[in-house]
Amino acid sequence: MTKILEELRNTAFWFLDALKGGHIRSHYKELQWVLDNPQSEKAKEIKKRNLQELLKHAIRTVPFYKDISEKNCVLEDFPIIDKQIVRENFTNFRSNAYLNGYNHQVTTSGSTGKPFKILHNKNKRNRNTADTCFFANRAGFRLGSRLYYFRLWDKQYKKNKWLTRIQNIAAYSVDDFTEANLAKLIDDMESDKSNKSILAYASALDTLSKYVEEQLGTPLDCKFNSVISIAEALSPDVKKRVQTYLGSDVVSRYSNSENGILAQQRVNDVSGNFEINWASYHIELLNLNEDKPVKPGELGRIVITDFFNCSMPMIRYDTGDVGVMEFDTKSQAMVFSKIEGRKMDMFTNTSGEPISSHIIHHILQFNGIEQFQFVEEENGEYTIKLKVSSKYDRNDEGTIRNQYKEYFGEDSIIHIDYVADIPLLPSGKRKLVVNKAVLKRGKPKIKTNVTSDQLIKQRVDV
Repeated sequence: MTKILEELRNTAFWFLDALKGGHIRSHYKELQWVLDNPQSEKAKEIKKRNLQELLKHAIRTVPFYKDISEKNCVLEDFPIIDKQIVRENFTNFRSNAYLNGYNHQVTTSGSTGKPFKILHNKNKRNRNTADTCFFANRAGFRLGSRLYYFRLWDKQYKKNKWLTRIQNIAAYSVDDFTEANLAKLIDDMESDKSNKSILAYASALDTLSKYVEEQLGTPLDCKFNSVISIAEALSPDVKKRVQTYLGSDVVSRYSNSENGILAQQRVNDVSGNFEINWASYHIELLNLNEDKPVKPGELGRIVITDFFNCSMPMIRYDTGDVGVMEFDTKSQAMVFSKIEGRKMDMFTNTSGEPISSHIIHHILQFNGIEQFQFVEEENGEYTIKLKVSSKYDRNDEGTIRNQYKEYFGEDSIIHIDYVADIPLLPSGKRKLVVNKAVLKRGKPKIKTNVTSDQLIKQRVDV
């Protein structure tokens, strides 16, 4: 009976889409063709067409871009923008053609605490739905089957019980992950005989798999078709523990609220590369300090052009994240070989050189560390906050300091603070890296409430 209901949900979803014009199916087919045939002339033509239509639409209908000439326009004619620029020029980023139409508001504060909102038109919503279906299927999830979804279910994202039942979603909020609730969750999953998958914050997967390891000592007595990690960096230690105790390979998804799914790892791909969603976005990697492209294999800022948001076109949008792109011979496409997270979440050593934030995960080789957070202070000082159990040996402090001096510099000053808890952010995520030095240094002030032409001139001057 359970499998019959799963099939009915799958059939009903695509049937309703067909009744509404089949827009999601059409987007899905385009995604599949472009991503499965990246070097084909058809795929290149689709991407070129989508980009050109977006640029012309922006010039014609968006006040912020009115000073850019439509004649022979190319992407490089458009300035780099970021959250602050959009936030302070919100009205000027709205397309005149979509002022009175359907506009879905997406709001996010991320790790900064500053509200940021963006509007999506109906076609953009359909594209995001197609992206979600496609990449979920890539990971092994079949639409209609049971989805255990672990995130912060706040006001914006909270679903009513009737809708979650229809969509076959088991929603668990990460701020309710007490020992009692985790025990009940495990019992629910083991007794659930349906085809099931997990979509979760990386920190939630860490908490769940660690609980299974410590309280049960053996893998769960159930099978998952897919496990997808979202919102936070997935460390090799968590990935290995999930594979061991949840019995499934876990893939990491790179996405944000304002755009959608940007990239995702492939199942059982030992390279760890992220397949980029070239069908829905054009992605540039620019130098950390200037708006120039970096070479393949070099670290750069991730800059997105969203093909389908016509309500508020996001063209050359600096996500604040950094990563590395390389050509993957297997897929015949450029992929992310590394996604380091936000620029403000990276370290610099005592010589001022950037260091990957992934070094923090080496702390887990020491026993008894339950939670941790690394803070870069100022003037070569760093703080490691630790929540520890009775298994932790304080004699390891010297070894920890010496190990991280190899990364931060032999002249670095490393403090170790023991805390009762590392609190969750309002988003439900746990911030593992805090770079106070970057926050205090800030960045050059750029005037807002200006046109794109004025912005380009100002960027030359700062």
